[in-house]
Amino acid sequence: MPIHDLAKVDNDFYFQWHITDRCNLRCKHCYQTEYSDARELTIDELKKIADKVCLALTKWNARGKIAITGGEPLLRDDLPELLEYLQESPAVAQFEVLSNATLLTSETVQLLKTFSKFHSFQISLDGGTEETHDSIRGTGSFAKAITGIRLLRANNIPVRLMFTIHRGNAKDISRLIELAIEEDVDAITIERFVPTGSGSALSHLVLSPTELRDIYQYVAGRADEEYEKGTKLKILKFRSLWVLLDPERSKAAIETPVHTDLGAMCSIGIDSLCILPDATVLPCRRLGIPIGNLLEDSVFKIWYTSDLLWQLRNKDNLKGKCNECELIPRCGGCRATAYAMTGDYLAEDPQCWA
Repeated sequence: MPIHDLAKVDNDFYFQWHITDRCNLRCKHCYQTEYSDARELTIDELKKIADKVCLALTKWNARGKIAITGGEPLLRDDLPELLEYLQESPAVAQFEVLSNATLLTSETVQLLKTFSKFHSFQISLDGGTEETHDSIRGTGSFAKAITGIRLLRANNIPVRLMFTIHRGNAKDISRLIELAIEEDVDAITIERFVPTGSGSALSHLVLSPTELRDIYQYVAGRADEEYEKGTKLKILKFRSLWVLLDPERSKAAIETPVHTDLGAMCSIGIDSLCILPDATVLPCRRLGIPIGNLLEDSVFKIWYTSDLLWQLRNKDNLKGKCNECELIPRCGGCRATAYAMTGDYLAEDPQCWA
């Protein structure tokens, strides 16, 4: 592939936009270290950032997908105004809210229902039981999250769960799936714990490659079982390393592109960016290396001139087993995990069991 094609944007482009650092919880594994309003922009400044995002999407002729999060985004009183602004932009195809759901109200739910571009509400749930979840996120947070799920589903709003897995909650995976089915949840994404921010001192909680493999095998098997039963819940496996569960199937999907629900290339430098409350841009939220700021730079300048993005677009730069892996086109390893665990974002994925 010609080097200039590595930064070509096709179809969908995803922005994870953190509009505040403020949060009503203090999760042990959080990638933040500060929880004040010091970095927050005004609503007018947020709209200017949105304009820059939408200009890039328009020039690329890409479908814009924007996830609004924090901190806890529901703490911002001007969130409705920002969502209305995104709703009105032709460049934005859909947006979602990522939240802990503990502050969700009937008024907020009714507001979300008015937006035709509102796609789903993602709730972070770190355990299938109150004991596990509250030990990570704080007393009472589990009950409030479940109340939020029920409020959303009662109003037919799609709900997704984000489960950040580590040694402290891996035992809950079966119960979490059962809970999601019981509560009529639409989908679950399992995210690997990356020891950064407040969680940087918890590297001992990172699952070993063998532990992660066993959990992924269980989850994949359970997903197949639920599919056979006709269960509504989707257990999403669009992350690195999932391809290792069925290497031959994954190789076939590379050679002759076909739909497969196993694995996905790391999106850094391909189809996503992360925006922090002060408009600093990161390659992804868990890879905390600034590559620009949208108060000063355009999306184009960041996208096409970042050395880090160019390094990661060229998979020949990856080191160790990642450099030689046949499954690179559907994996690439997690660059954030590599950086957090080794200090080198080009290093092999420390949790790879291949």
